[in-house]
Amino acid sequence: MEAFPPFTVVNGKVWPVLDVQPATYRFRVLNGSNARTYRLVLLRDGAPELGRITQIGTDHGLLRTPVPVPADGLVLASAERADLLVDFSDLAPGSELTVLNTAAAPFDGSSFPAADAENAADLESLLPYPQVLRFRVVGEAKPPAPIPRELVTDYELPAAEALAGARRRAIALVERESDDEPSMLTMRELAVATDADGGPRVTRHRRRRNHRYRVVAAHFEDMTTFFPMLGEYEVWQLINLTGDTHPIHLHLDPFQILARHPIRYEIPEDGIEDRDLAATITLERDPDDELDHAIDDNERGLKDTIRVNPNEIVEIAVRFTTYSGRYMYHCHILEHEDRDMMRPFVTMASELMPFTGLRSAHDTSESTSPSRARRARALSSYSRLLDEAVRVARRVPALQAGLVHAQTAEVVAVREEPRVDGHAAGRLCPRRCGPSRRPRRPGRRCRPTSRRASW
Repeated sequence: MEAFPPFTVVNGKVWPVLDVQPATYRFRVLNGSNARTYRLVLLRDGAPELGRITQIGTDHGLLRTPVPVPADGLVLASAERADLLVDFSDLAPGSELTVLNTAAAPFDGSSFPAADAENAADLESLLPYPQVLRFRVVGEAKPPAPIPRELVTDYELPAAEALAGARRRAIALVERESDDEPSMLTMRELAVATDADGGPRVTRHRRRRNHRYRVVAAHFEDMTTFFPMLGEYEVWQLINLTGDTHPIHLHLDPFQILARHPIRYEIPEDGIEDRDLAATITLERDPDDELDHAIDDNERGLKDTIRVNPNEIVEIAVRFTTYSGRYMYHCHILEHEDRDMMRPFVTMASELMPFTGLRSAHDTSESTSPSRARRARALSSYSRLLDEAVRVARRVPALQAGLVHAQTAEVVAVREEPRVDGHAAGRLCPRRCGPSRRPRRPGRRCRPTSRRASW
């Protein structure tokens, strides 16, 4: 289903050659491929030269301290970025270094020793040409610039106390195969199941404790179930029940990785239906699993895309801070995203929580959750929520940048500006006149379509 063309293109060229001086260079690297994951290895005369590379940044900016790249090479899945320093200062003019890709496709997290990078070409792994680019050293040497030991101090891993009461969310990555069409890949959002809930279950075993979940959303068009509160931490658990690595991307704000847990799982025959899922997940290593499931040092910065390998649960600490509205999270493999591996979430200010029927973010999803009927009634009461939200927005400065429209999760712009003939400039008219359109004649007000929805 995915596209894995044979040639790698760098800045519009196939296998380019870049002339560099004997100095330290800074490279910002982005994996812009549809589906291919890269494991980049720097070679000189056939031997790995990864020690020349220092990583100083990731998706959302600088790391706290410089780190070396992993021993097997720099792994970048679709949409992942890396900020690198490469030291050529000790090389004589005429020296050449080559960057090769050693990652098989589709990528499943399997390792490949950097020492064997020259032998990475493999048709069965859809990697006929592993060449990426070449550096050629020219000119006079320049002294290397020192690298600071500490790069930034404005963020750190959330403290255990901050995460102790955080809401937990669970998402199962599932592939439903079909004989007559491409597979459907979905992100099944899970909620704690009660004895009153019917249907298939996802059971998770951990330390002699069992947790049962049910699927509450499976497709993009299903009802939104994630409503993070601005400024509050959440812990999202990404559970990979497929055989491929998925780069999961969150819109709006960065997150930090907390853990990678090896798992083994069993899915019964016909356990994956259009919306239902039956599976048993045990938090222990599968006997056939060869991955180490470790967090690389270069993953410990601010990320917006994280690789979730097979037989693995990845936990990330998420906190949305500024904007309320409707956003997305999805697999960044383009073909997976187009085959339904995308779901929405709506960020909301905590002041709106009493009007939605949602529980506090300090209540974990493994505690008692609101009933589906209560949530449906709350989210469908469009007029009441909108009226209350407007009144709250007038009092809370943080909300003046945006409000969530309860029924359709649209963003309604609200700005406190002088009124013009009964209109507030920048406020959305119920008759859809637009956010900045004035009445046709001075002194004439735009009539609302209903008294309940009026401003």
